[in-house]
Amino acid sequence: MKNRETSPKKNPNSHTRFTITYPTMPRNSRIASLIPLIIHLLLLTASSAQLSPSDVRTLLRLRLILENPPAFDTLTRFTNPCYLPPSPSLHITCLGNRVTDLSILGSPNQRPLSPNFSMDSLFTTLTRLQGLRSLSLVSLGIWGPLPPKIDRFSSLISLNLSSNYISGEIPPQISQLWSLQNLILAKNSLNGSAPNLEAMSNLVEVDLGHNRLGPGFPSLPNTVISVSLKNNSIRSRVPSKVDGFDELRRLDVSYNRLVGPVPPFLFSLKSIEYLVLSNNRLSGTFLKNLSCNEELEFVDVSSNLLYGGLPMCIGSNSTGRVVLDSGNCLSSGDRRYQNPMKECQEEALAAVMMPKEVNKKVSKNRLGLVLGVVGGSVGALGVVSCLIFWWVKKRNVEAGLQRSGGAKVSMRVMQKIPADARHMSQAMRLGSMGLTSYRSFSLEEVEDATNNFDASNLIGAGFKGQLHKGWLPDGTAVVVRRLKLRQRESYQRLAQYMEVISKLRDRHLVSILGHCFVDSQIVPNTTDTIYVMFEYVSNGTLRDHLTEWRRKEMMKWPQRVAAVIGIARGIQFLHSVTVPGIYKNGLRTENVLLDETLTAKIGSYNLPLPSLINNNGGSERHDAAVNDKFGRAENGDKGDIYHLGLILLEVITGKPVATHGDLETLKVKMQQSLADGHAKLRTVTDTTIRGTFVYDSLRTAVEIALNCVSENVDKRPSIEDVLWNLQYSVQVQEGWASSENLSNFSAHS
Repeated sequence: MKNRETSPKKNPNSHTRFTITYPTMPRNSRIASLIPLIIHLLLLTASSAQLSPSDVRTLLRLRLILENPPAFDTLTRFTNPCYLPPSPSLHITCLGNRVTDLSILGSPNQRPLSPNFSMDSLFTTLTRLQGLRSLSLVSLGIWGPLPPKIDRFSSLISLNLSSNYISGEIPPQISQLWSLQNLILAKNSLNGSAPNLEAMSNLVEVDLGHNRLGPGFPSLPNTVISVSLKNNSIRSRVPSKVDGFDELRRLDVSYNRLVGPVPPFLFSLKSIEYLVLSNNRLSGTFLKNLSCNEELEFVDVSSNLLYGGLPMCIGSNSTGRVVLDSGNCLSSGDRRYQNPMKECQEEALAAVMMPKEVNKKVSKNRLGLVLGVVGGSVGALGVVSCLIFWWVKKRNVEAGLQRSGGAKVSMRVMQKIPADARHMSQAMRLGSMGLTSYRSFSLEEVEDATNNFDASNLIGAGFKGQLHKGWLPDGTAVVVRRLKLRQRESYQRLAQYMEVISKLRDRHLVSILGHCFVDSQIVPNTTDTIYVMFEYVSNGTLRDHLTEWRRKEMMKWPQRVAAVIGIARGIQFLHSVTVPGIYKNGLRTENVLLDETLTAKIGSYNLPLPSLINNNGGSERHDAAVNDKFGRAENGDKGDIYHLGLILLEVITGKPVATHGDLETLKVKMQQSLADGHAKLRTVTDTTIRGTFVYDSLRTAVEIALNCVSENVDKRPSIEDVLWNLQYSVQVQEGWASSENLSNFSAHS
């Protein structure tokens, strides 16, 4: 068959004209071949049509409801929204004279909209866009519960309301969006159990991560391809019906409280590629004959309560598959990154007991907790007494306990367990980390422990109060911090403070063992004071291990990465143990202690306490690291991420970053070294660790460190991203530790 071609004639005074070249064919076939082009041109014409006045008015009304976000700056009543060029912040697609796709992106640090905002008005307005198929309203400060009228979006295919301040339960009416394929409600404040979504047979993507959903596992259709439920409060087992999710490729249920054994069927789902089960309370052993889907590329079971060995398909012999398993009690792999068996057994028992115990207490939430000051006993029903209340007034209930000096101290009954107490794991309360249960101490016990605060036991002083070393009667070494109150606090406020403090028990924190209140109205010649009792960690600071030559020899690359992972887990705990989290934790290598097993423990975090009086008589806020070490104000979790990045840089180089100028110089060096390859990168590392790391492991750590110290707060990773990258660094190190590649690299180090 011959081709018939028409060549364009060149005319310097006109635009070049292109013609279509096609083979000789019957007329009907020629027309058929042009149908796709004709349809495309029709769609272009349709999308360029004049938008209906109703939709224009709706968009202008929407701008007012959302309080004029910058994304709408280019939209006026004289503008046809269909002609607006698409941008990351505003994208509008039209078909015919109707809006079909609407995407608005606000600032990552957007604060909640004003009290005048109405979620009901927002959704009423949006329902007037009758052709709407895709709706994305991200980081716009939207707040309040989702209204039941959400079911009016019957034609909606995609819904993204992530990174806002939406609260309350997800309304069950959302399950009537039969056409919906993508449901993204991540990074809000949604709570309660998610509604049953099984009837939504078109749903392929569900992202409900970073909320407070729970305790039940959501009911989802078996058509889903991607599911993210990370960072919620799910406290159940993975339901067996997930075994029928043949299309599921990605499942992330990390950072919940899932219990029971790891469901073996998850690894062999027909389409599964990415499986993250980390940071739960999954316990027991793996099936020896566990099978994995060939397409499975990534598995993360780290930070659970698993023991025994890994099955072959995710063990060290598996190829082409990344597996993260640290923070369990497994017998396979490098035991340095596993916990003692006892810890998994005790916490697993507590995890199984906890839902029953919590429900029992919630059903009897009028039952009081006796809170004592002097010799206060542990509260009834296994819940720790976490507060000693003081000042005697005639109207208070008197249940005096006699001090040796004859003074009386009142005991009070807390009529309701604070809501946050019900979210505290039984393992924390029972001290399964080898610590005694949290308790209240009498002043005599504190004085006996410190030998009446003898000067020889003083180990530190500052705006956080004096520190004394002491010993309990059983020989346990402790550190006592004395904190003087600036002003009297109400009963309810003190209850809140001490309820939070009683939760601060984690493997990677210098944990609090208890407290003592002293009331100046009861104990003469004193000021109102809180004594906080900490565990004593005796093996020096991380800074010591990076600078003192005897200790440096113990801190090769694997030990250093493990220490930073420990710090990151401690920070993650502080950010999530309460709502809101505990931030501004003053992270520095001199504030991180190492125990005899080189486990990192954050030793100077931000205690949520009342206003204090410093030792010089002036009042001071009890905020650790309000400014970073270079004098800049940092807010929330991103400030802690920045300081964690500085620690990681110090761990890599062996030298603290003294000034902002030093940091900028180091960042340039490291970025250039990453571009030049491993030979260059080793020149910026501590000489002590050369020859103990593989390039990919170090490179991963350097990259995440540079991201952490980014000047742009929005570009700093989340603590979960930091942990993921550090665990990946460990995984690479373990996989290559005995290989020829490490030997070859060591030869050049």
